[in-house]
Amino acid sequence: MRKLLFCLGTALLLFSSCTEDRAIEAEQIIVDPSSQLVYYWNFNALPTGPLTAIAPDFPSVTTAKIEFLGTSAGIIESDTDGYTINARNGDAALNLLKARNPSNNKSLVFTLPTTGYKKIILQFATARSPNNGATTQNYSYTTDGTNYIQTGLTKITHNTTADLPDLIALDFTEIPAVNNNPNFKFKIDFDGATISGTSGNNRFDNVTLEGVPN
Repeated sequence: MRKLLFCLGTALLLFSSCTEDRAIEAEQIIVDPSSQLVYYWNFNALPTGPLTAIAPDFPSVTTAKIEFLGTSAGIIESDTDGYTINARNGDAALNLLKARNPSNNKSLVFTLPTTGYKKIILQFATARSPNNGATTQNYSYTTDGTNYIQTGLTKITHNTTADLPDLIALDFTEIPAVNNNPNFKFKIDFDGATISGTSGNNRFDNVTLEGVPN
């Protein structure tokens, strides 16, 4: 009996050690087959240097955008070595978006009007730099354009992995107030011991919002 317990304990220890060294994708959400791609950022055409409001790569004309808002000195900028996770249309893994520290008083804000759509799902790939990148992302949304809440979200936080991207899938399909809403926005706040430093970043690629036409 002791020998059996020892073997089981050893197996569990080995399994734990293996999983700690690799990124594990978030559970994928089943998208309604009648859903359409509403917005898509692959960041492949981003210019170099600090960025302000980033329009999606699809569609070409929209009020949707990504901004890094707040009072800290952190910036958003493009970088190479993008990801294939959640890429669409066979897009190559070229550029990605970096949110650089200090990020302690800044938020990555996604303006995502859902006018004409329901059963909304938001997905993106994310990771952090190995040294000093924010270790936690906290998620919230607003339906009035001002007040952010987490009500109804099954995932409200994520512990980022160094260099290895995870897929974040956020399901708003059971939150009726998000449907057909011109004021819908999504926000990421950063946390961890390093967020007030002057180095380190969180990385994002292949942001998609999908919905079923009303």
